[in-house]
Amino acid sequence: MENDMVHVRIPASSANLGPGFDCIGVALNMYTEISMGFIEEGLLIEVSGEDYKEIETTEDNLVYKAAKKVFEKTETQYEGLKIEIKNGIPIGSGLGSSAAAIIGGMLAANELAGSILTHEEILDLAASMEGHADNVGPALNGGLNVTVFDGNTTYYIKKELGEELKFIAFTPKKFLKTEIARNILPQKIDFKDAVFNTGRSSLLTAALFSRRYDLLKIASQDMLHQKYRSKLIPEMYACFEKALEAGAYSVFLSGAGPTIMAICSEDKVDKVIERVGSVYTGMEIDYRVYKLHCENNGAQVSKVSLSV
Repeated sequence: MENDMVHVRIPASSANLGPGFDCIGVALNMYTEISMGFIEEGLLIEVSGEDYKEIETTEDNLVYKAAKKVFEKTETQYEGLKIEIKNGIPIGSGLGSSAAAIIGGMLAANELAGSILTHEEILDLAASMEGHADNVGPALNGGLNVTVFDGNTTYYIKKELGEELKFIAFTPKKFLKTEIARNILPQKIDFKDAVFNTGRSSLLTAALFSRRYDLLKIASQDMLHQKYRSKLIPEMYACFEKALEAGAYSVFLSGAGPTIMAICSEDKVDKVIERVGSVYTGMEIDYRVYKLHCENNGAQVSKVSLSV
């Protein structure tokens, strides 16, 4: 039978941008699409697209878990649920695939529940599920997001970025679980490293807001997480060096990795791809390149009619 379903398109995101650990992220024009609707009984999850074999089709599915939180919070009763996922974001890559799943599941469920939760309530619920808002913020809002999540409420400022900034993602064909990338981080850091990152993250925000792209090379430096995660990503520093040599404004580990992200102008794109690509080929690492820009609109919700 034909059933009205909610359709959500959610952008990928890159978090940290170097020093902005767990608090700075940007939405990118790579998308996962999720459709959801009520059915007579049971749970039916269909998955296609990028890394679809890695996505659960049971109650362990992240989209379903996110939707369930919304249904519970809104006290929505239903007999069965159908979820269709067209995944466009590589899994375990540092490009916000989990944030897209969470935001998509929550927005779709909220629409089915009658749009009870506000935009801010969705963001707070998603940040609570993720533990921070650096990816879920831009996935929901679009643009560059500077966020602080205090455990209950997300405070954020959004800034739209122009397409003159190109985000070149180098994604090796290997998974890196965020849990592993987090566990390698130390429990304590040196005071000088904290001061280093405070200055860089402040400069990074100011540079992006004021379009001082010439400052991004310095502003994207980091001492909190990248040097530790380089043990899991041996090609990282060589890629950094080649990207900057090719004229990139900045280069950093995207989220927890293993994707390495370079920001550059249009005229530097080909050179950056060539130089950084030589590192992967030289180390015999299979990889993909995505030429992206900032997605300023965020997640988009619409209604569709699909067969059940």
